[in-house]
Amino acid sequence: MNVLTKKLRAPIKEFEKRCLQNIKGFANEHSRAIRPDVAYGNAQKMPLEDESVDLIVTSPPYASNAIDYMRAHKFSLVWFGYPIEDLSVKRQDYIGGEKVTHIQYEALPDFTAAIVAEMSSLNAKRGAVLHRYYSEMTRVLREMYRVLKPGKAAIVVIGNSVMRGKDTETHNCFADIGRSIGFQVPKIGVRKLDRSKRMLPAGTKTDTHSQIQQRMHEEYVIGFYKPEHSW
Repeated sequence: MNVLTKKLRAPIKEFEKRCLQNIKGFANEHSRAIRPDVAYGNAQKMPLEDESVDLIVTSPPYASNAIDYMRAHKFSLVWFGYPIEDLSVKRQDYIGGEKVTHIQYEALPDFTAAIVAEMSSLNAKRGAVLHRYYSEMTRVLREMYRVLKPGKAAIVVIGNSVMRGKDTETHNCFADIGRSIGFQVPKIGVRKLDRSKRMLPAGTKTDTHSQIQQRMHEEYVIGFYKPEHSW
């Protein structure tokens, strides 16, 4: 029998201590002339004025919960006061969730619509899940276009998912959706990843030999540019 001899630390106190360390380090490394403004909101309906943002850098969720975000965040949510019994309901509201009823689906541009149609031909439920994901990300990209100033850029880092053996081609679909909204997409870069250093856990339905795990060695960096006004 193994006996635990290491003294366990109080997690909430350790969390508070680490937060204070991070805040102190951030304050020391950055100019006080820069005033951070942290806002709570939904990326599909941002609390920001039109054409008020100079640069967007973001990394949206994977399609179809390939990364189990709730599993990664659940302890923090409980510590912040969310009832544990509410977490499964909250999971359904995450972008890329499995719920497909009472969802506002968007009309998708041709390339993305073809990817969704092919998935639907393999599995109707998976096709609906993928349509939900690209509908939600259409609204996110539309909001990004709205708040971004003309002549400015958005950098989106995303990884692809595999559903029913089919690559969702997320990077190409994002570019397709972005162009349909009005963005230019001058470049899509590829960044190699060390899977052993991944911070977020894979979804519970995946295993180390699954296709999504095998594809998690790279991610795509998409450059979106909002053109200057033509007038």
